[in-house]
Amino acid sequence: MNDAFIKTQAPTGERLARLVRSGIVACVLAGTALGAMAQGQDRGPRREEVQQQQMRERYDARAQEPRIDQRAYEMQMREEQRRAVEMQQQERAREERRGGRMTPDERRDLRRQINEAGMDLYPNARRR
Repeated sequence: MNDAFIKTQAPTGERLARLVRSGIVACVLAGTALGAMAQGQDRGPRREEVQQQQMRERYDARAQEPRIDQRAYEMQMREEQRRAVEMQQQERAREERRGGRMTPDERRDLRRQINEAGMDLYPNARRR
């Protein structure tokens, strides 16, 4: 019976060797698992592709901003041109009134204003 106990107990050197082998196997398995995880991350969109897409989006956003500014500038210029044309038309209308005959409405308004002021349009001229 004494032999049964002795045979089941391994010597200390074998225990150490078994422990080292187990440690090596564990390290190999852990390395393999890490490698598989790293490959799984590469299957998705790559970091460089994501960065390039973000850069494209930023560039597109910046490219659209000047277009908006350009449109606003064009609209502003059209508005200024329209105002200038209106001013020219008003000036022409004033010049035509001054240079030509007065319309019946303008004459009526002028007579009314003169009567309200109590003045005569043509003062009595000296008689010779």
